Amino acid sequence: MKDKISVESHDTRENLSLVMSGKVDYAMISVVDYFNNKDQLNLVRGPTITGLGHSMSNLMISRNEEPHDRMRIGVTSQTETTAFFLRLVLDKTFPDSILIRSKHSDPTSLLEENDFALVIGDAALSVYSSSFRIIYDVTHMFSRLYNLYSIYAVTVRKKGPDSSDVFPADFRVTPWEKRKTAASLEIGIPSRIVQRYYEVISYDYDSIIHEHLGKLEKLYSTNKMEIFNP
Repeated sequence: MKDKISVESHDTRENLSLVMSGKVDYAMISVVDYFNNKDQLNLVRGPTITGLGHSMSNLMISRNEEPHDRMRIGVTSQTETTAFFLRLVLDKTFPDSILIRSKHSDPTSLLEENDFALVIGDAALSVYSSSFRIIYDVTHMFSRLYNLYSIYAVTVRKKGPDSSDVFPADFRVTPWEKRKTAASLEIGIPSRIVQRYYEVISYDYDSIIHEHLGKLEKLYSTNKMEIFNP
């Protein structure tokens, strides 16, 4: 960002709390949190996290079991947004399957609770150096079945007399070489996999993303009460 802006790093749920309380001017939050709080937030045409066909970091996995009807799928504690996309995928593939909230986020613990699991982020990337089976790259399957991008996070600000949808900086993504090396060492997977991960994620906001976001909101308003099962 060319302008002088103080940037803090938190998870998306804490970002939501900070922007709602007025402690920060802008925040990147999950798409589901944006949909649930749209009456109090303005969408900003700023950084947006979008999966372009594949994500590599939103995976439904098993120990080696084939997908089947009435699957019980443990969902990482770190997401509702990816669960929303997986619910839509399952509705067209194995509609009797159920999603179960978990307190865990790592693949091993999730698969100790259920035969299938949804993992995201670094936990998902770690699957590529494990013996676990990848059932779905959720971003890929959602795009294939619905012909839409999977939009995971958007930039917002709290509504007010001076709020606007213009982000006050020239946002650009710098090379990921340092993060690629650090993540490779931390997770224990080849750096080419981490590099590929960054190549399939977009941070832009354009007219196509805006259009797809509107379509996603309609899907969410129809399905939000049916993502998780009791």
